[in-house]
Amino acid sequence: MVICHSGHRSQRAARILTERGAEAVDVKGGMNAWSAVGLPVVDGRGSSGSIA
Repeated sequence: MVICHSGHRSQRAARILTERGAEAVDVKGGMNAWSAVGLPVVDGRGSSGSIA
């Protein structure tokens, strides 16, 4: 899975990885979309995070 803030960079990265033979799936819409549908967001310490 490849994800970024808005989904633009991860889309490009997933395409490049796939072209190079890796299995890659882009999380469409990035962390903004992830958070908008109520999926969990945590910080590096495992605490509740936020999308800035």
